[in-house]
Amino acid sequence: MITHADLKKYGMADIAQSFNDDGIANYIKILKIKITDANSLVIEGINEANDNQFDKALKKFEEAIAENPYDVDALLRAAFVYEYNKNHDQAIAYYQKIGEIQPNDPYIQLRISANYYYLKQYHAALACTRAAVAMKPNFADAFFNQGLCFYELGRFEDALKSYGHSLAIRSNHFGTIFNIGMCLQVLKQYTEAADNYTKAIKIKPKESDAYFNRGLCFHSLGNFDKAIKDYEIVLDINKT
Repeated sequence: MITHADLKKYGMADIAQSFNDDGIANYIKILKIKITDANSLVIEGINEANDNQFDKALKKFEEAIAENPYDVDALLRAAFVYEYNKNHDQAIAYYQKIGEIQPNDPYIQLRISANYYYLKQYHAALACTRAAVAMKPNFADAFFNQGLCFYELGRFEDALKSYGHSLAIRSNHFGTIFNIGMCLQVLKQYTEAADNYTKAIKIKPKESDAYFNRGLCFHSLGNFDKAIKDYEIVLDINKT
């Protein structure tokens, strides 16, 4: 989460989520899941990962891949480690290898899209989200990633459409509702943006970014008392 202190293009507090609210934590959990029938090197790598020795784990996964380039378990876990280490090019290469072996896996396309997004290659990321949606039409995360890419490309109306598709599938997702607010705010639809931030606040009452951006909307609408109140809440949340 980028805090309100890290103001970006439009003077708003920003948010960028790809897989879900705590994506890194979740794929590290997946990395640590033991598989009884996996290659012995993969099992050794998983054991290293469970000790948080990710570099050692990666070496084991790479050894397993050298033995068998089609070992999906090893490829997937190596890709996770590369993504965790922000080596997105290598993560993409390994996810793409998995995609060649399992061409109908929407989750692999999602991970590729996320890594392209981190590299700011938004058109490539969009292509992967479209592939994921073609495989799984009700894939909320893929629509969400589309929204992120459209936003970065300045295509705010398209971002709203993608977030709308995501929200229709997953109606109570903080990041989606927050990002809809951001798009509306950029489009100067301040009342609608404030309404979305209010919805986001109901889901996560301690997220200062939503109060900060809602305060900006109230300020733009000339409702200075409400704006001040939201800014005071931001200061209170960020005391600790």
